[in-house]
Amino acid sequence: MTRLTLSADAREQLHWRLPELWMLVLSAVAWLALVARERLHSHAADPAGNWRHWMLMVAAMMLPLQIDKIRSIAERSLWSRRHRAALGYMAGYLSIWGAVGIPLAWAFTTFHVAHRIDWRLGAAMGFFAAAAWLLSPLKRTAASMCHRTIPLSDTGWEADRDCVCQGWISGGACAWNCWPLMLVCWLSSHSFVAMIFAFALGWADRHFPTNYGRDAAVVTVVALAFAGAGVLSG
Repeated sequence: MTRLTLSADAREQLHWRLPELWMLVLSAVAWLALVARERLHSHAADPAGNWRHWMLMVAAMMLPLQIDKIRSIAERSLWSRRHRAALGYMAGYLSIWGAVGIPLAWAFTTFHVAHRIDWRLGAAMGFFAAAAWLLSPLKRTAASMCHRTIPLSDTGWEADRDCVCQGWISGGACAWNCWPLMLVCWLSSHSFVAMIFAFALGWADRHFPTNYGRDAAVVTVVALAFAGAGVLSG
């Protein structure tokens, strides 16, 4: 009985002290759904289906990059509101990516991107764009925007509003900062392989010392590898 009690206490502590845990579970579920779709070769032909696939990619790739933001907004909220604050933040954050995905899903279907562009060459084009973005002065501005925060109210609907607004701000900055990585996924027809590389680059950009020249060189090598694979397959 004592062991069961301690185990329950430990789970409760984990639940409250790691407000990002449920978000990581959601990301893991999205990754599993993408793996299942890849194995079944299931790719929607309509804009609504493509938008749902887009949101799966966002949940899988972008949510793990928000761990620090989730922890921050939980720490800045009342203890009893930690998970509610995190939920509000993620609602605002994902709504931005959802809005971005609507025209992209429509264009992907309307212009038959999957049939017009080999996925390897599409990934290569996206990674070349990412390398150019890393060398652009705009990249530094976009990266600095990701750190912007706003004051949060303590209680009531104002607190919920502020958390959602913080999500909107972070989502907009993240979309501006990370657009080349999602372009890789779009041009590669949502390729799971390209997605893995894009996620790895996004994670490195957030967690390793900044050196955009070095990073651009690495991304260029990745782009050349995908381009070479595309040429050889053709």
